[in-house]
Amino acid sequence: MNLLSCLAIVAAVVVIWCTVPALWVLCLPDVPMAHRRAAALCFGRASLRGLAMLPADLLAPLVVPFALLQTRWEDDALPRWARWWGNDVGINGDKFTWVMDPATGQGVPLPIPLTDTPEARALCYWAPGHHPRSRWARWVWLGLRNRASALAVQLGHPADYAKPVDVWGDPATSRSRAGWVLRHHNGAYQFHATRRLGALCLRTNYGYKVDFTTWQRPAMPVVCIAISALSWKEPQAATAN
Repeated sequence: MNLLSCLAIVAAVVVIWCTVPALWVLCLPDVPMAHRRAAALCFGRASLRGLAMLPADLLAPLVVPFALLQTRWEDDALPRWARWWGNDVGINGDKFTWVMDPATGQGVPLPIPLTDTPEARALCYWAPGHHPRSRWARWVWLGLRNRASALAVQLGHPADYAKPVDVWGDPATSRSRAGWVLRHHNGAYQFHATRRLGALCLRTNYGYKVDFTTWQRPAMPVVCIAISALSWKEPQAATAN
C-alpha cells in the first residue's frame, strides 16, 4: 500500500466521521426540519474546527508532561506556552465547590485545597488515591480525559443567556440511559446519543457543548465525537457518582 492509498483511506475515514452525525440529525423525528437542516450545517462548521484541533488533541499525552514540569503544586493553570492543553475549569479537576461571581453572574470554582489530606485525595475521582494537584492526576485530567479542552473553548461558539435553550428528545440521555437529545442555543447545536452494547456505552456527542449553558459558561466548546465506547453505568451507580 503506497502513501497515496493511505492518504485516501484516511481522508475517507475523516469524511465518514464528519458526515454521519449530520446525516443522522437530518433523520431525527419530532424535530422541525428547519432546525434539522441548521444543525447539519452547524455540524459541518464544527467538523472543520474539530479537524483544526485534532493535532493538539493527539499530542496532549506527550505535551502535557513537559508542561507539568514547569507547573508548581500551587498553580491553577499551565504555563502560557501550553495554554491550548489547559482546561477552562482548571488543571486540578472539577470536583470542587462552585460559587457565583457577583460581578459576572457566572459560576466560578473555589481552588482545590493545597494540603495533602485524605479529604483532598477523595476529590480525585479520575485518578483514585492521588491528590488533584499531583502530576499524575493532572496528566490524567489534561492529557487523557480532557485533551486540549482549552483550545476547544477557543474554537467554540459564544453563549447568549438572553436567548433560550431549545431541547428535543430525551434530556436525560447519558451513560446510564440510552436515547438521544438535540440541543440548540444561539445558533449552535449539540447532538448527544447513547446506546447500550453489553457492558459498553456507544456514544455520539457532536457540535458544540450546549449543555455547558447549565453552568453559565461564556462559550460552548466544540465537540466532534462521532462514535466512542465507554463503560455503561447502571442507574444506581450513576446516581452514586
